[in-house]
Amino acid sequence: MSIYTRSRVFAKTLVWRIIATLTGAGVTWILTGEVETAGKFILIEFPLKMLFYYIHEIVWDEVSWGTNIPEYYSK
Repeated sequence: MSIYTRSRVFAKTLVWRIIATLTGAGVTWILTGEVETAGKFILIEFPLKMLFYYIHEIVWDEVSWGTNIPEYYSK
């Protein structure tokens, strides 16, 4: 049983995707010198990786391995 809500997981997903996407777009722009290519990177990468990260968090929320949840949360 997780102490986090799906809303929190979604918010973490969104914030991380913004940071990671802007970093990737910046690298793409530097390597290619093309703003258009960096923009295409954002359009493809942002929703795709956001979805994958959200699913990843949901799956890990179901895994109890490595957790140390206080007893009052497990009831």
